[in-house]
Amino acid sequence: MKKIEILTSHNIVISHELASLGQRIFAFVIDAGILAIYSGLISAISGGNQALLYIGIGLVLIFYHLTWEVFNQGQSPGKKILNIRVVSLEGITPSLMTYMTRWAFRLLDISLTLGSMAILSILLSPKGQRVGDLLGRSTVIQLKPYRHITLNEIQQLGQRQIDIQHPQIRQYSDQDMLLVKQTLQRFQKDPNAANEQMISDLAEQICHDLGISMNGQKPAVFLNKVLSEYILLTR
Repeated sequence: MKKIEILTSHNIVISHELASLGQRIFAFVIDAGILAIYSGLISAISGGNQALLYIGIGLVLIFYHLTWEVFNQGQSPGKKILNIRVVSLEGITPSLMTYMTRWAFRLLDISLTLGSMAILSILLSPKGQRVGDLLGRSTVIQLKPYRHITLNEIQQLGQRQIDIQHPQIRQYSDQDMLLVKQTLQRFQKDPNAANEQMISDLAEQICHDLGISMNGQKPAVFLNKVLSEYILLTR
């Protein structure tokens, strides 16, 4: 499965699995089915009224994907069901311009080429991007349900007991702590200056959020301590 790394606004690198071509096609089919059912219902109640057909069907067909992605965090109903989402390569949440670029190039990627250009581009792109994604600097990723993220995936502590110094750490979620763990693992695997700066920034952010200090500890030591305390407080 292809993966992509995205740098967040807090200078933290998060790894995501890209949505597969099959998932994206299936999401498209679901959305097409929804639109077909909707169009049939509107046609049935329109009584042949052309204005109603134009407004009730034409505009919806044109703006369906743009509207859903802008107002539903990058997910149309089809993407929601498949648990995939449009993200920006520059920090997760796409801008309106990114959504509009993807939408504008649907005409070329999908409509005029019957989806062949989108399929070819997604297969050839290392980041799973169709033309609209390439120009909008976006892609589509899989979203892992939070219930699949367990404390055992963050850290195995056995029965070891430690002194709890930061009980307020419970304000974070398992997802937050998994991100901390992944950042630490990245630093341990490659302790270069950029990764060292990332864990330093992350430690400072946690200190700021909780109103605490590292008390002279190195950022990596502090973050490991935070992880351990979180496990014991929430297990």
